[in-house]
This record gives sequence, C-alpha cells and structure tokens, in this order.
Amino acid sequence: MARQQQSNQLFSGVSALRGAAMVTGSTYVSYALGMLTSILVARSLGPDDFGRYSYVVWLAGLVVVLANNGITTTAIRFVSESLGRGSDAASVQGWLRRRQLASMLLVAAGFLVFLPQFQPTGWSEGLGLFAAATLVAGLCKAWFLFDVSIAKGHGHYGIEAGVAATMSLASAAGVVVLVAAGSGLESYVVLFAVVGAGHALAGWTLRRRAGLLSAARPLEAGIEPRIRKHLWWTVLLVLAWALGNKSIETWLLNRTAGAAAVGYFAIAAALTRGGIDLLSSGLGTVLMPMMAHAHGAGGQARVGEITAVAVRCYVALGLLLAGAGVLAAPQLVGLLYGQAYGDVVLPLQVMVLVGGLTVAEAAFGALLSTTDNQRLRVGFVVLSLLVTASLAVFLVPRYGLGGAVVAHAASRLLVFAMTWIGITRLMALRMPWRELARLVAAALVACLPAVVMIEFLPDRWGGLAAAVAYALVYVIGTLALGAWRRDDAAVFAGVAARFPRLSAAAGQWTARLAGGRLT
Repeated sequence: MARQQQSNQLFSGVSALRGAAMVTGSTYVSYALGMLTSILVARSLGPDDFGRYSYVVWLAGLVVVLANNGITTTAIRFVSESLGRGSDAASVQGWLRRRQLASMLLVAAGFLVFLPQFQPTGWSEGLGLFAAATLVAGLCKAWFLFDVSIAKGHGHYGIEAGVAATMSLASAAGVVVLVAAGSGLESYVVLFAVVGAGHALAGWTLRRRAGLLSAARPLEAGIEPRIRKHLWWTVLLVLAWALGNKSIETWLLNRTAGAAAVGYFAIAAALTRGGIDLLSSGLGTVLMPMMAHAHGAGGQARVGEITAVAVRCYVALGLLLAGAGVLAAPQLVGLLYGQAYGDVVLPLQVMVLVGGLTVAEAAFGALLSTTDNQRLRVGFVVLSLLVTASLAVFLVPRYGLGGAVVAHAASRLLVFAMTWIGITRLMALRMPWRELARLVAAALVACLPAVVMIEFLPDRWGGLAAAVAYALVYVIGTLALGAWRRDDAAVFAGVAARFPRLSAAAGQWTARLAGGRLT
C-alpha cells in the first residue's frame, strides 16, 4: 500500500509539472552548451577536421537510435502502466533489459562488419580509434537512455535532467581545455567518447540508488503480446525515422563530397533543429495530453478541433522561424563560426525555410499517436525514407552539398504535402484555411520592410536588423489580419504556463480572445 501511495504521488499533477520543468530546463541547458561546444570545436579544428568530428558524432547518434530502437518508448509506457495497475513492473524492466542488451550487441557487431563503409573521408588517426570512440559513445548513451526511460516510467524525471545538464557542462569544460591546449581531432573524439561513458555510469548509478531494479521473473499473463506489438510498431517507426533524418545525405556526403561538406551540412541541420525545437517545444509538451483528453471526452471529432488549433499555432511559429532565420543566417553563421564557414549559409537558409514550412507535421504525428493510428504513421515515415533515399542517391554524388540540401528540402516538402492531404482526407479533418491564409499574408507583408532594410543597411548587421523587423511586423500582422480564434487561448495559456515570465502575457492574450477582439 505504501509503495502504491508513493507511485501515485510520483504521477500526481504537481509531480508531472515539476518533472516537465526539469526535463525542459535541462534540454535548453544541454542544447545551449552543445551549441557552444560545437562552435568552439569548429573554430579550433577548421572545416575539414570539424567535418570528420561531426561525422563521428552523427554516426554515434545513429548507433544510439539503432541500439535503442523502440525499447525506450515501450519501457516508459509499460513500466508506468504496470505501476498504475499495481502489477510487477520489475519483470517488465527485466524483459526489456534483456532485449536492450541483445540489441546493443547486434548493432555493435553490424557496425564492426561494415566498418570500412563508415570510415570518415581523410581519417588518418586509424580505424581503431574511430571504431572505439563511436561504439563507446553510442552504446553508452543508448544504455543511459534506457536507464532514464525506466526512471521516467517510475515517475523519476530528475535523473535524466541532472545527468544531461552535468555531462553537458563537463563536455563544454573539456572542450575549453582542449581549445586552450591547441589539441587536434583525436583529442576531441576521445573526449566525446568519455562523455558518452559518463552518461552511462551516472545514469546507471542514480537508477540503482533510486531502487529501480529489474527482475528476471516471467511476465504476467496477457501483457507480453501487448508489449511485443507496441515494440514492433515503435521499432519500425524509430528505425525508418532515423535512416531518413538526414542520415542518408550525411553518409553519401562523406563518401562522395568530402569531410568539409559533412561539417557544413551538420552545422546547418543543428542550427535549424535548435530553432524549431526552441520555438515549438512548449506546444509539443501540452499537445499530446490535450489530444488524449479530448479523444477520451469527445472522440475523434474533438481531437480534430484540437488538431486544427495546433496546426495554426505550428504554422504561425514556422513562418516566424522561416522568415527570421533566412534573413539572419549570413550574419549568424559569421558571428558564431567565422568566415571560414560561409558555405553553411545557403544550406542553413534552405533548411530553416523548409523546417518552418513543415513544422506542422508535429501536430499530425501527435494526432496519429493519440488516435491509435500507429500503422498510418509508420507508413508516412517509411514513405519519407523512400523518397529521401531516392533523391539523395541521385543528387548527392552528382552535386555534393547542394545535392544533399535539395534532396532534403524536396523530400520534406513532398512528403509533408502528401501527409497533410492523406491525413485530412482519411480522417475527415477540417483545416482552418482562412486563418492559415491570413498567417501567410502577414508573413508576406513582413517581408517588405525586411527586404528594404537588407538593401540599404550595412552587410555586417543588416540581416539581423531585418530579421527583428520581420518578426515584429509579422506578429502585429497576424493580429491585425485576424489570424487567431478565441479557442486558441487555451493552447497559448498551456504553453505559457511552462514559463512563469509569460504568464502575465498569456493572461492578457486570453482576455483579448475571450473579449472577442480577435476572430
């Protein structure tokens, strides 16, 4: 009884909000420190060696995804579910732990078999260091994610938040030391592996200290088929997403275009991903619970209404990011990475534009998960993988970095359009076309003063000033053109609740919507 009461406390509303705040805070800290680390390494090594370093980081990340596949997501769901029923969560952990170990061994063996195909272009430090660093960093991080998934299943969010922030600080400190010492590529790769091992050790220690232990007991009757089914579909979804998430382009760039192109592509992708995540993470946090509640209360019709609100919000944020990011890209790259990385500017502008225009796909993913349409979601992800692979294989060997950017952009836009059309027709969704058109009109109007500023202001800071002007005019334009509805207030208030400084603004926004000053 005491254990059940403790479990209920861990999953209470206050505890969930505290956990979300911790994870969100550690995510922002880790991202900021990660960007700082990337900038320092890039400036220290130069484009070619930084490209090789970026390739090792990307490949280790791919090892993480392949080793974890769908096990971490399944762990969170079924450990939490077992605790909620008062059944044996430790046996679920043990069952998943054995498969996690088997998956890691299989991925390691496959990596060693195909090692010559993965070697970075121009790598002169020896395959032994490359293989060891990639596997240590990737497998240790995979085990860390498994441990924190078990912890999340028990309602312990502090383990992930604490370890992620601490190891990010350690990594940044280590990079500063290496930069001061004038170290080369080999030292940075070794540090990357050491930080990965630190994640695993810290996560394992804290999980055991919290008493979240696994057991080798058989699963309770009836639960194993459900776990296997969920794991199977999640594995397909994760693997297809991993292989299609710039992985094919990165591998082909390394094989055909050289190390520097890999670095340019990685920087553009990281800056784009960070911008999108920082803008949309708050909405993503509240969207799934809102959809799940709406599905239980009003069925698919009510979920469709929530989806329409979410699409408007995502499109609004995406247009803001796309315009400001394209305008500020030249000055941003020069300021952060230096003039040696000027080739990053055009890929960054294309990726930011495409990322902003397609950011609403997050709403469709949440919709499919909430309404138990995992098969349909897997189908769209597999389609994305096939389109991306086809375009990348054709374009990257012929056109290098430009081909990779075009392949990425074309596949994202094409699959997003097909997903939008397919979901709206299959699920009979009504899209808010009037409000979406007004958002686009506000973005077009905001481009006018921005273009004038770029034309007449100095190149050193004209783009940054134009980006600020675009953002201000765009936000004002969305209000003036009536691009919002009264029922958007709940979504904005939910997002703002995660940021205390925005609470007052959220209250004013809600009052304006309730008062009918917006459509």
